[in-house]
Amino acid sequence: MSQDVTLEISALAHKGEGRAETAEGPLHVPFALPGETVRVRRDGTRARLLEVLTPSPWRVEPVCPHFGTCGGCVLQHMDQAAILDWKRRQVVAALAARGLAEVEPLVEPTVDAGGRGRRRAVFAATRAGARILLGFHERASHRLVDVVRCPVLVPEIVALLPALKELAARAMPRKGEVTLNVLATAVGADLALASAAKIDPRGVAGLIEEAMAAGMARLSLNGEVLVEARAPTLDMGGIPLVPPPGAFVQATEAGEEALAARVLSGVGKARKVADLFCGSGTFALRLARKATVRAVEGEASALAALDRAMRTGAGALREVRAERRDLFRNPLTAVELDDYGRGMEAVVFDPPRAGAEAQARELARSKVPTVVAVSCNPATLARDLRILVDGGYRISSILPVDQFRYSPHIEAVAVLSRG
Repeated sequence: MSQDVTLEISALAHKGEGRAETAEGPLHVPFALPGETVRVRRDGTRARLLEVLTPSPWRVEPVCPHFGTCGGCVLQHMDQAAILDWKRRQVVAALAARGLAEVEPLVEPTVDAGGRGRRRAVFAATRAGARILLGFHERASHRLVDVVRCPVLVPEIVALLPALKELAARAMPRKGEVTLNVLATAVGADLALASAAKIDPRGVAGLIEEAMAAGMARLSLNGEVLVEARAPTLDMGGIPLVPPPGAFVQATEAGEEALAARVLSGVGKARKVADLFCGSGTFALRLARKATVRAVEGEASALAALDRAMRTGAGALREVRAERRDLFRNPLTAVELDDYGRGMEAVVFDPPRAGAEAQARELARSKVPTVVAVSCNPATLARDLRILVDGGYRISSILPVDQFRYSPHIEAVAVLSRG
């Protein structure tokens, strides 16, 4: 049964919600900030904010008309400097939870890498009567917010919203949604559509015509390239890379540069480097300018893109040995790491949110002098660092990077060495 109560917000929880301590336990209040007195409507362990009675000095006006409904942002009501500090503290808290509280002084201030905005967005679209809704899902709901503008995206993607809606309408199934994965590049947008609709040749021709009229560089449907007017190319430290349709790339250019710079400085003068979970080569292509690289990845399409980039930049790169391997099930063993080319001098790993537990355990048994761990999840990063520290590694630095402005997501790069 719901009831209206007045609460004091003591902290910001890891998902960006205010937390109040009550006799019945912690209560989470979306859009409330630490130090605030608020009136809420309580329902179990959650509450809906009704009124801010005493506002926090960190409270600011949201910059988007969709804020509060759209589930994409949770912190537009909070000052950016306070967000950056909170994200650093999230990394510190994750480390402390794994018994690594003593490394807090090594966690640097969070880099604000929001830049011009995110160059990649994944939209959903659905039919609502005669209308097409395109945008992001509401908080804790399957309902879509029909986005008209978005301050966290680069202007090039926002300008495409009407065209994306038209393309979604052409690919809309009778039931369900269309997914639109959009990447902004210097030569135009790369759009990867995913739809369960059966689209005949005339419909495909319509999709192509609409995409070309909107100036898009490439259009794909369910992984198949329909048209490529211009290769959607990204600059990987001076090496051109054309990622696979819908592939993972870092959310912002500034974020990618900040992460890559720390990776490069972390490996130092190492001449033999393994880049694990390498994707299409965000780090491998940069590393290969000064070192031989063993690049390992489970996705064939990502490795094919890396191979094409290596051929394009062959004159500027040292040897890159690309290998397809499921590192979750079959990590590089300590013996492999120590034997390869008389011993790997540095290892970089950048896994998905689940982290790299199995690989970290093999690294902990190896003699590799330097490890650079890149992560988008402080909890799994802390777990993997705990394994490495227990195996004899020492943490040198941890750099948080915020390229997901107004969200609770945070990237981090940790540099470790033996001894």
